[in-house]
Amino acid sequence: MIVGTEWLIEAAGCDAERLRDESVLRSIFDRIIGDLGLKSVGAIWHKFDGEGGVTGLVALTESHLACHTYPEHGTATFNLYCCRTRPEWDWEGELREALGAKQVLVHKVERGPVEVPQKLVNYGDVSVRDRGRLPHWEKDEGIYFVTFRLADSLPRRVLDELECERKQAEQALDGMDRELSLQEKRKLDWLFSEKVDKYLDQNFGECLLRDPRAADIVASALKHFDDKRYQLYAWSVMPNHGHVVFKVLGRNKLDEILHSWKSYTAHEINKALGRTGELWQREYYDHLVRNSDQLEAMIAYTMNNPKKARLGDWRWVEGPVRYKAAKG
Repeated sequence: MIVGTEWLIEAAGCDAERLRDESVLRSIFDRIIGDLGLKSVGAIWHKFDGEGGVTGLVALTESHLACHTYPEHGTATFNLYCCRTRPEWDWEGELREALGAKQVLVHKVERGPVEVPQKLVNYGDVSVRDRGRLPHWEKDEGIYFVTFRLADSLPRRVLDELECERKQAEQALDGMDRELSLQEKRKLDWLFSEKVDKYLDQNFGECLLRDPRAADIVASALKHFDDKRYQLYAWSVMPNHGHVVFKVLGRNKLDEILHSWKSYTAHEINKALGRTGELWQREYYDHLVRNSDQLEAMIAYTMNNPKKARLGDWRWVEGPVRYKAAKG
């Protein structure tokens, strides 16, 4: 049963000054409300100090319309929820004109009771995306095990050693008289990421995620779009990194999901801790899960990581309720 429709919009490459201008955002809201025949029953607007952005929320008789802007990233996010059918709005054209957006992503979600999947995903065809240092194995609606880490989580000495070791392994494999299979290439990537995890569990750097405020922000961000852009199977937030096992939904992309997590949490953690500067390492490690045995192993790894790192009663770990339900 469908009880409503929700639109989630990400506008990137926007003009920073327009993202700081409350009147511009109010004008966009007025056009949306007018064009779709909505009715406002109250509004809250807040302009952050200095170079900060704008948060806006309008309560509607049908639910709500909200936005938050990030001038420092040239990004604006919008959320519209309607409890009955409404015509589509030209988000891309309107936001390109109003904010100077270079890219607008629109995700439409039909809201209603979520059915538990009867089977796990189809582990189908794979594409490879190269983002420079690390290859990323991707497929539509794939299940991934992902590790992302703080910028200072590994000393330069360790990074150099790991990079040297990887290059040596690749050179040795290049000398073989046949091309590596897809499985062999994935194994090399996974072995390398395992070595990184061993260093991460030694808690190098400031370990900002030990602060409950920071860990709560990351946990909240992971769960925010659960069942909308992805389905979480298990996750853990460690002192200087995080692990997530999840299934990508619909036309959403792995790199876009990771960018959303890191962009939002960087802004909120810096604000909460009164700090500035880079928070996350740009790269991340991902493993495309191909069968149920791998999935169980990745979930177990994620859930056991706090215990392995001797963190005691560590509460920032969750799962695997959905996976058990799917198997049952």
